[in-house]
Amino acid sequence: MKNHIQFMAVFAVFLILVPCIAFFNNQGGQAPANAAADSDTVKFLFTEEDRVEEIPMEDYMIGAVLSQMPADFEVEALKAQAVLAHTYAVRRGLNEAENPTEELKGAVMSDDTSLYLGYFTEEQAKELYGDDYETAYEKISAAVKEVSDDILEYDGEPITVAFHAISGGKTESALNAWGEDIPYLTVCDSSWDTEISGYETKTEFTTDELSARLTAQFPDADFDGISQESWITPEETTDSGTVLSVKIGESFYITGQQFANALSLPSPCFEIEYAEDKFVITTKGYGHLVGMSQYGANYLAREGKTFEEILSHYFPGTELS
Repeated sequence: MKNHIQFMAVFAVFLILVPCIAFFNNQGGQAPANAAADSDTVKFLFTEEDRVEEIPMEDYMIGAVLSQMPADFEVEALKAQAVLAHTYAVRRGLNEAENPTEELKGAVMSDDTSLYLGYFTEEQAKELYGDDYETAYEKISAAVKEVSDDILEYDGEPITVAFHAISGGKTESALNAWGEDIPYLTVCDSSWDTEISGYETKTEFTTDELSARLTAQFPDADFDGISQESWITPEETTDSGTVLSVKIGESFYITGQQFANALSLPSPCFEIEYAEDKFVITTKGYGHLVGMSQYGANYLAREGKTFEEILSHYFPGTELS
């Protein structure tokens, strides 16, 4: 089986960028949860073929977990991910029933991973897992079957699904990350993540590299006449370590997530040092840091926690339905 860091590299863009967009795609849908929970299929748009396919719910859940979490994770962690996949599909169905997206042509989601959470076809999964595909498929399939009827709800509705690879030691709230106060997407302890390989990364940029990357993304950023030590200043940081705002130069401001995206940093939880004509950025965690830490979930599963306990920890106040 490919090691975990390789999988993080494969899923990097997905884990850092997509769930932020998926959050906004998850809003709405006030119909009763059971209006869609009984559906045993998912209408899925394959954009290249311009084809809508009705996929059995279990098959969708398997393909989603194959694309979202390494198959050599503990079974209880895989079950937790499967419940989130099911919940996401149900919530998308409710959203589309109330406010159809014309571009989806009757589907509830598509393979456009800039907009929707990931799903692997059999061919895509085989390409990633190679000779380990059958083992991966059988393990995830068995996990999915055990939770195929479960979704995660808050106040009688399927939750907004959010997850990331590794937290910064604590998860981040949706209020801080996205400006939306969601009671179950709040700060949670995930201190065990600090023991995971890949938790902390260091990235170096020369002054030329940094200015080129930032001005390409933000043409209004101005470094003229400013000492290099003052080029970048994190202005606001949460208790979880997430940088909310960054000042570039004297008066140009961007969000911490925009800064992380521009420099391809693993997360918006970072610190910056300048020395010897280099900026050294130390980043903690992997992804947007909201919701369930996947590697944290795997750690808890190894410690004997069930998928119910994992979901309850990372989504406080929710319940399985």
